[in-house]
Amino acid sequence: MVLRSLAAATAAVVLLAGCSGGDDKSTDSSKDGASQTPGTPSAPALTPYDPPKSFEATYAYSLPEVTGHSSFKPEVAMVGSTAVANSLRGVDGQNLAGPAKPWQTLATETTDGSVVINDASVPVAVQLNGKPAVAVAYYQRVKGAGTAKPGVSVLFRWLDPADGKPLSEATFDVTALLGDAEVNSGLPGGFTNLTFDPATGQVAVGVSPASMIGAKSGIVTVIADPATKKAVGLPFMRPAGLSKGVLVGTQGKENTRRTVALVDAATGRITKSGLLPGLEGLTPTGANGSKYVYLYGQKYDKSIGFAGDYVGYFYAVDPASGAVVQTKTAVKKTQYLQNYSCFADGQKTVVCTADQPEAAEAEIVGFDDTTGKKTWGFTEASAGRVVPQVTAAFHGVLYASAETKPVLLNALTGQDIPTPTPTVPTGADTAGPTGTPGETPSEDPTPTDSSSPSGGSSGAPVAAQPANQLQSPQSVSEYGGVYLAEPELSDDFSGTLQILKAVG
Repeated sequence: MVLRSLAAATAAVVLLAGCSGGDDKSTDSSKDGASQTPGTPSAPALTPYDPPKSFEATYAYSLPEVTGHSSFKPEVAMVGSTAVANSLRGVDGQNLAGPAKPWQTLATETTDGSVVINDASVPVAVQLNGKPAVAVAYYQRVKGAGTAKPGVSVLFRWLDPADGKPLSEATFDVTALLGDAEVNSGLPGGFTNLTFDPATGQVAVGVSPASMIGAKSGIVTVIADPATKKAVGLPFMRPAGLSKGVLVGTQGKENTRRTVALVDAATGRITKSGLLPGLEGLTPTGANGSKYVYLYGQKYDKSIGFAGDYVGYFYAVDPASGAVVQTKTAVKKTQYLQNYSCFADGQKTVVCTADQPEAAEAEIVGFDDTTGKKTWGFTEASAGRVVPQVTAAFHGVLYASAETKPVLLNALTGQDIPTPTPTVPTGADTAGPTGTPGETPSEDPTPTDSSSPSGGSSGAPVAAQPANQLQSPQSVSEYGGVYLAEPELSDDFSGTLQILKAVG
C-alpha cells in the first residue's frame, strides 16, 4: 500500500474570472462555520463569495475503501463551510475554517455484522429549525436471528455540519413493500435517487430491489420528515421532487410505463394521479430546491419518417397544482430511455443535461424556474459549441468540464464566463500534487469525539496532498467547493476528497 504524505507547500489556485454580476465580496464572516467558540484557537476568517468563481485547494483526504465494495464511490457535498463525504462507512466532514481535523459519524454502530449497509445516498444541504444540516440516507440489510426474519430498512439522518452530531433520525422498515422473495435473496438492492426540500429538510429516496423480477412492489418511495422523525413508504413510486410538503413522483408497475402523481409528503396520501399518461420512459431528473420538478419522457410520433419514432420532452411540474409546462428536446437522434440530470442553482434557474457518455446525442437546456419554460440550450450538433458535463450549479453559475478542463457558464444565458488559464505560483511542483497553504491539515487523521469506530480500525480518512490541477467541483457553496478524485497509487482507497476554499 502506498500512502501520500503531507508536505507544507503552496497549493494550486484556479483563477476563474467573473462575468457580469454575482462576484461581490461579503465581509460577513459570521456565517456557518466561520465563528469560533470561546477558548478555541482563532481560525482564519472565511470570506463568502456569492457565487464563487475561483478556488484554492485547502485540504485533501484519502477515503478508505469498504471491504467487498470496491465499485462504490463516496458521494460528496458542500454544506456551508463544511465539505462532507458519505459512504458505506458513514459521513466524514471537514470545515474549511478549522479545526484542521475531520469528524466522522458511522452509518451503524453494530460490529457483529447483524446490520449491513448496502447503499449510501448523496449528502444534501438542508435547513433544520432554521439552521444548516446535512441529510443522508442508508439502505440497511438486517440479518435474521433466532425467530426474527431478515429485513430491509432505510435509515435517514440529519447531522450538524460543524461536528457531525445527529440532529434528527428516522427509520422505515421497507421489508413488507419489497416482499420476502427480495429480502431473502440476500442481494444488495439500493437507491435509485434522492430528492429533498432544502427549506423543510424532508427527504425522499427511491428504493430499488436487486431484481425487478419477483420483487413485490417494484421501486418504492420512502419519505422522511426530520421534524416528526417519521417516515412513510409508497409502492410502485419513484421520487422526482419535493417542495413545500408535496412530493412529485413517477407512478406505475412497469418501469417504462409510468404517470406522474402528487403526494402529501407527511402522510404518503396520493392527492393527484394519472398526470402525463401515455409516456415511455418517464424519468425523474432532479433539480432539488427548484420551484418546478423536472422530468423527461418520450412520446411516439407516427408522422416521423416511414413508421414513426419517439420524441423526447421535458416536463416541468408544479407541485402545488400539478400544472405542467412541456418542452420538446432538440435532440435529433432518439434513444430509448434517454436519461437527463438537472441542476438547480438555488435561485431561479434549472439546467438539464443528457447523461454522458451514454447519451446518443449530448444536450444542455436551461429553464427559467419561475415559469418552467426553456430559455436557452444547444446540442453537440450545434455549430461552435461543446456540450459540457455539468457538475454543479450555484446562484447563477454552472460549474462544468469541457474536454477535461473546468469551465464556468452563466446559468441564465448559457454563455461562457471568461476564465484565464489556471495558474500555479512560482516554485510549485507542476509534476505532482502540492501541499496546502497556511492551513495545513493535522497529521492526526483520527475522527473527533466519540463517533470513532471501536476495535482500533476506524476507517478514518487519511490526510493527503491537495491537487495541483483542480477539477470542476461536484458541489459548491459561497465558501468553497468539493469533489472526489479517482483513487491513485493504491487500491485501498475509494478516492480522494479534494476540498476547495473560495478565493474569488
